[in-house]
This record gives sequence, structure tokens and C-alpha cells, in this order.
Amino acid sequence: MWPFTRQTQVSPEAETAKRAAEKSLHDAQAHLPVVEAKLNESRRVKEQLSAHNRANRYSDWIEAVVLGRLSDG
Repeated sequence: MWPFTRQTQVSPEAETAKRAAEKSLHDAQAHLPVVEAKLNESRRVKEQLSAHNRANRYSDWIEAVVLGRLSDG
């Protein structure tokens, strides 16, 4: 038989850590709509930049073809 009793009280540090974690979770959940909006905006801007870069590559290719023909003649 074990002569020592088990401690059933929760330490104050554990309670403080638990409350801090719960507050952090609630704060994160409260900011979720803002974060999702920023993520969607970021994705939209990324797509616009990709489209712009594709258009620039095509334009540069056309320019190279035209200038190449002009310099050959």
C-alpha cells in the first residue's frame, strides 16, 4: 500500500495557463473573419499579378518578334 495520498487540487499555474489558452483561442476565433478576408484578398491579388505577368510575357515576345524582323531587314 502507498503511504502517500494523491494531490487532487489543480495548481494555480495550471489554472492560469488554462485561462490564458482559452483567452488566446477566443481572440483567435474573433479575428478569423478578418484573417479570411485578408487571405481572400491576397489570393485575388496573386491571381491578378499572375495574369499581368502572363500578359507581359506575351507582349515582350511580340515585341521581340517585331524588333527582330525590323533589325533583320
